[in-house]
Amino acid sequence: MAYRAGGEAALVAKPVPGRPSTLTDKQKAELRTIILGKDPRQLGFGMALWTVRLVAQVIEREFGVVLHETTVSRMLHAMGLVPRKPVKRAFSRDDDECNAWAEEVFPKIVRHVKRKQATLLFLDESGVHEDAPIGTTWSERGKRPVVRVKGTRGRTNVISAIAPHGRLWFRCFQKNLNSALFIEYLDALLHDLRGHIVLVMDKHPAHISAATRRHMNARSDRLTVHFLPGYAPDMNPDEHVWSYLKGLFRSSPLMQDEKIGPVVQATMQEIAKDARLVRSFFDHPEVAYVKTALKW
Repeated sequence: MAYRAGGEAALVAKPVPGRPSTLTDKQKAELRTIILGKDPRQLGFGMALWTVRLVAQVIEREFGVVLHETTVSRMLHAMGLVPRKPVKRAFSRDDDECNAWAEEVFPKIVRHVKRKQATLLFLDESGVHEDAPIGTTWSERGKRPVVRVKGTRGRTNVISAIAPHGRLWFRCFQKNLNSALFIEYLDALLHDLRGHIVLVMDKHPAHISAATRRHMNARSDRLTVHFLPGYAPDMNPDEHVWSYLKGLFRSSPLMQDEKIGPVVQATMQEIAKDARLVRSFFDHPEVAYVKTALKW
């Protein structure tokens, strides 16, 4: 079989007389383990995603069985496998650290929250572009649909903190987040909320700068901070606020006379008013550990 350099085979070979024409149950189990347990690059392929063609190549190479792509597709479905858009994760992510955080560290944080009768918040920030990617739409076969957008590079940034009971605090700003802006936001949280705050967030430079650390230490009587594992944004429920917000802009791009800042501000205000929606950001499987620890 001819291979492209670093990629898939140019063609899937035709069945060879004398070779098996199907996989045994044991071979299917082995194939399933390969697909679920390995990245194609670990097997010498030049891409990270499993495709039907790649699976057909693995079947031929590992088991000496040549199958048509249609047959492979049907077999994969019968094995309980379906094509899904993958979640991107950094090579630097430490899965053991993430598991320890979810199973050991965070439950201790929850016990601290309950003892202090504190407010538990997850904090994050993101940027929203005017020319954000557009989702899919139905159109005539053979013709690619056109959605007219402004074509400019306007952007606004948002920082927010969400609580499991359904409250959200946010602020929009135009500059990149720095220590001064972050400190202002922290002070606004402390002003709006009574009692102690337990804040969970990542190690953004503005979150760990010397100025920020001094400011947080000076307010340690009302503020306790914990940091998420590195390279694990999916473990922050506040990350799903941005997924929802940007999804709205993908499905409904800005009109010609609209400005990105006021529209994002208004949209975030509507999200903040909807306690049920905010609570739903804690329903994502990646942050199930939060409800488990809270025993909700």
